[in-house]
Amino acid sequence: MKRFTPSLNNPWFVALVFAVLAIVATWPLTSGIRTEIAGDLGDPVLNCWIMVWTGGQLVRFLKGDLTALNDFWNGNIFYPERNTIAFSEHLTPQMLQALPVFMATGNIVLAYNLLFLSTIVLSGLGMYLFVRELTGRPLAAFVAGIAFAFSPYRAYQAPHLQIITTQWMPLAFYGLRRYAVNGGWRPLIGGAASLVLQMLSCGYYMFFFTPFAALYGVYELVAHGRWRDRRTWTQILVVGAFSALVLAPFVLPYLRVRETPGFGVRARSEVVSFSADTWAFATAYENLALLGPSLQTYVKGESKTFPGITILVMALIGSVVVIGQAARRHPRPPRVLWRTTAGIVLAISGLVLAGAWGWMLVDAGGIATVAGVRLSLHDFQTLELQTLAWWALLLVLPSARQTLRSLCTMAGGFLIVSACVSLLMTLGPDIKVHGRVIGTGLYQFFYDYVPGFNGMRVPARFFMVTTFFLAALVGLAVAAAEMRWRRAGLMIGALVACLIVAEGFVRPFVTNGRLYVEHFDLTPRHLASADTLGPVYERVRDLPKGVVLAEIPYGASPYDTLAVFYAGFHRKPLINGYSGFFPKSFNDRIATLGWDPTEDRDAAWKTLMTSGATHVVVHEAAYFDGKGERITNWLRDAGARELVANGTDHLFALK
Repeated sequence: MKRFTPSLNNPWFVALVFAVLAIVATWPLTSGIRTEIAGDLGDPVLNCWIMVWTGGQLVRFLKGDLTALNDFWNGNIFYPERNTIAFSEHLTPQMLQALPVFMATGNIVLAYNLLFLSTIVLSGLGMYLFVRELTGRPLAAFVAGIAFAFSPYRAYQAPHLQIITTQWMPLAFYGLRRYAVNGGWRPLIGGAASLVLQMLSCGYYMFFFTPFAALYGVYELVAHGRWRDRRTWTQILVVGAFSALVLAPFVLPYLRVRETPGFGVRARSEVVSFSADTWAFATAYENLALLGPSLQTYVKGESKTFPGITILVMALIGSVVVIGQAARRHPRPPRVLWRTTAGIVLAISGLVLAGAWGWMLVDAGGIATVAGVRLSLHDFQTLELQTLAWWALLLVLPSARQTLRSLCTMAGGFLIVSACVSLLMTLGPDIKVHGRVIGTGLYQFFYDYVPGFNGMRVPARFFMVTTFFLAALVGLAVAAAEMRWRRAGLMIGALVACLIVAEGFVRPFVTNGRLYVEHFDLTPRHLASADTLGPVYERVRDLPKGVVLAEIPYGASPYDTLAVFYAGFHRKPLINGYSGFFPKSFNDRIATLGWDPTEDRDAAWKTLMTSGATHVVVHEAAYFDGKGERITNWLRDAGARELVANGTDHLFALK
């Protein structure tokens, strides 16, 4: 252990440890890294297409086609729609990371998997750097990195590359902290660049994380007295203006999308359905080897927001440590009877309030009898007012005010408040307890009054921001243990790290997970690369300009997603599509082309011809009971000319 501990002060060694742990935690991903994509064949496949399309346009531009970037946002899906990249995440930072591997190998699955693994390693490393800056304790920083990189919630969000790309969060805080402490351009530019990269990596974090980062920067400037320095604000304005210029070209396409009716804005009912329930915090990803099968308390949407028992306990300990440090910063005022009495009364009433909140958030209140006393709790708003009144009375005590002032100058105080606020935001517009609404959430205010928040579909994803703050508090707890017990602190840190990894360990780790849709067979399990497209897509790729492709099945998400994936390679316009939003032109065609086009052959043929499609690919194996063969025969009978077949896949020319 003594030889190991000094090595933890070396970020390269720490990164190596995280890399080894990432390979073990995601095994057997690396054994099939060229063919097995991390997660399922849904969003990861869409993300591959996004990076292939935007990366391809960038490469064309660098090779001398100065018009290529004009179509950067006009991905070749949902023909004839424009600006289709802005229907989802643009993933530009991820694309820039993956592009060298993809250009060298032509294998986007390999590039995606390396990118996926890097998010784990770099998230852990970023948290390590931030907490080491806060505490000066490499072991505590290492454990905090473990908590962020291998949390149960990250394992659950593995199919969503944009959500797990979180390495820029701690690096932004790290830069802002160093700037507040030391000043200078370098840490400010580094912190701002990390924040910009985080916003560009995931649109959710532009709204969910950026406010915390901005407030943290101000918090640290005030705590270190740098906010009075005119040079400080000049530097911030310069860097902020440059950051806005970088962000603007990536924000404007989304503003244009929001001008289209039905686009860019989520209905409140949809947002509520993808918010976390209070029981979601005790609901885990079912593939967590240790606790997943037993923690299926309230399965709904994306709200499996189990934080991990070890992370939660250590974060609570870290919070207590921070509050204790704040309380000890000032000498205790002399004892006075009224203050002592008030403190006892407030302590007892605080415990009662805490119990009431627990009852409300776990069981939605109700009626109960305790020690012969009948208790009733139904009104969420009254409980809120009582809690505010309790805090107001608490601040009458000088010791409480002194502790609060100290917390306002400590990074740990900011982490505690931010963890609580972000946790509350995961609950969305309505606070629900096992499906029952008990009150209006803080998120409702932002949904109503903050531009852009009404375009965020899944408030539950706020929990990744919560995970960031919890991991930092874990580091503070381990640092306190090291300071208090030294040798025992080393053992505590090692034990905590092992427990966190064990709780976040996934088995089986899903790769190439096929998605089910009613009435259709499962999609093929393996994805092709640029060199293994097969005769059908190779022929499509080689067709001249002016070709517009349709693929059947149409409107079945798993098959549309694969059609989108291969559109990245052949780069011909495609009337199919899959993304965060679906245009009216796509949805209107489902009535005749979806499920079984042969039910109304004339209407289906008319839809194909008016869609602009010139060619059709039919995947017969997607259908049962010979339906796929009937569809190909219908196209032949209607006058379509078959160009090439590969097993049960057929390419037809319509015109």
